[in-house]
Amino acid sequence: MNTQPFKAGYFYLTIALLGSASQVAHALDYKRDIMPIFVEKCADCHSTDAKKVKAGLRFDDPDSFQKRMPKNDTVLPGDWDASLLFITITRHQDSDDAMPPKGKGDSLSKEEIRTVQKWITEGAPINGDRGKRGKMPEGDVMDSPDLPRALPKEQAWKNKAGKTIMATLLKIEEDVAVLRLRGGRIYRYPIANLSEESQAMLKENGN
Repeated sequence: MNTQPFKAGYFYLTIALLGSASQVAHALDYKRDIMPIFVEKCADCHSTDAKKVKAGLRFDDPDSFQKRMPKNDTVLPGDWDASLLFITITRHQDSDDAMPPKGKGDSLSKEEIRTVQKWITEGAPINGDRGKRGKMPEGDVMDSPDLPRALPKEQAWKNKAGKTIMATLLKIEEDVAVLRLRGGRIYRYPIANLSEESQAMLKENGN
């Protein structure tokens, strides 16, 4: 009886299982991997000890933070580039909405930003509970070549009818510009309806 096929199959199955176990072992944990980042950089305004807790965010209280995540799309599990938290920590330092505010502390490092990005991609789990909103993109976010170090500043966008809105460009999806308004709402606007000036702005932003 030839046992080689069985042994070979068992070998590759074992490798596959070990690979899966390794991936599980390296899944990000909020308390271990994410909370320390925000406690170090944002505790003055976003902790239980803050004199005035801004936006109701207490990063050192996982249960409280998890309940606040849906507010204004603060964290959309699986959708890092539409999560206000991620957008905020990658804003240009000269922006009035940059966090931490200019002169109030050090910005997150590129490695820390990647860690937050990966956590959101994995579903933003807290205490093992993954969020139920947002999409789960494919691929390893840690190898993403287009991780933004700083998003463009808020800009004035005008349509062909002359109406102007202040918004931050998030990305381009085919013939649609994905913009985030000041209030946090995401607006998908047809590029063809933008003024020539605003379409030129898209090209200046590398799109």
